[in-house]
Amino acid sequence: MSLRTLLRRKAACKKPRNSEQSGRTCKFAETLAKAAAVLGSQEEAERWLERPAIGLDQRRPIDLLSTPAGVEMVENLLERLEYGVYV
Repeated sequence: MSLRTLLRRKAACKKPRNSEQSGRTCKFAETLAKAAAVLGSQEEAERWLERPAIGLDQRRPIDLLSTPAGVEMVENLLERLEYGVYV
C-alpha cells in the first residue's frame, strides 16, 4: 500500500479497522516516526519511504512495509543510517 493510499484511507475511514489493518497502521506510524527522527523531518522521511534505497537492494521502503520481514528490513536500515553504517 502506498503512503498516499494509507493517508487517504486514514483520513476517509470512519469505521474501525480490523486488527490486521490496525497493526499495520500502528507499525507504519512507528516506522515513519523513526525515519523522521533519523532523517530530521517528517517531509524527508516521507520522501525517503518513496525512493529506492541502496540498503534495500533498490527497493522502496514503503513497498516493504506490508510484511513483517519487510518491516524488519526497513527498521534495520534505519538503525544503520542512525549510526552511520549505510550498507
